[in-house]
Amino acid sequence: MTDDAAGIAALDERIPFLLSQLGSHIANAFHSRMSDIGVEPRTYAVLMALATQDGQSQRELCARLDIHRNAMVSLVDALEAQDMVKRKTHPGDRRAFAITLTNKARRLLPTLDQAGRALEDAVTAPLSAVERDALRELLQRVAAGAGLIPGVHPGLNGGGAAR
Repeated sequence: MTDDAAGIAALDERIPFLLSQLGSHIANAFHSRMSDIGVEPRTYAVLMALATQDGQSQRELCARLDIHRNAMVSLVDALEAQDMVKRKTHPGDRRAFAITLTNKARRLLPTLDQAGRALEDAVTAPLSAVERDALRELLQRVAAGAGLIPGVHPGLNGGGAAR
């Protein structure tokens, strides 16, 4: 059976397949790079969220990262055990904790950022700077069209609804 006769496009001509193929490849590479540093992808997400706004409550982190509150408690427990975050009384709500980065985590942030940038450079190496910018913009538009939260990976919540 020929491609023309069957009316079947080759998978490498299908955008969803290419995005899935690259997504899997990049997710594995990201996990490997983070593991080398001793950080899991979900841990990375929490640390980066705190790097941009330290002192968020667990509830705020759940909403921002679309992670179920029970999973967030486990993540913060693990980060606290690794001396990456501390729970402090939240200044705006005595019933809540403010999650803050420790000095250890602050020292690790540049390494995490560098690993992420190195992966981006490796993935986009075949592209010019203009092509990289165009790809980024197109992917952001596609993600927005899919209703995805900017900067939040849907896999963080384990594939299920966060709320």
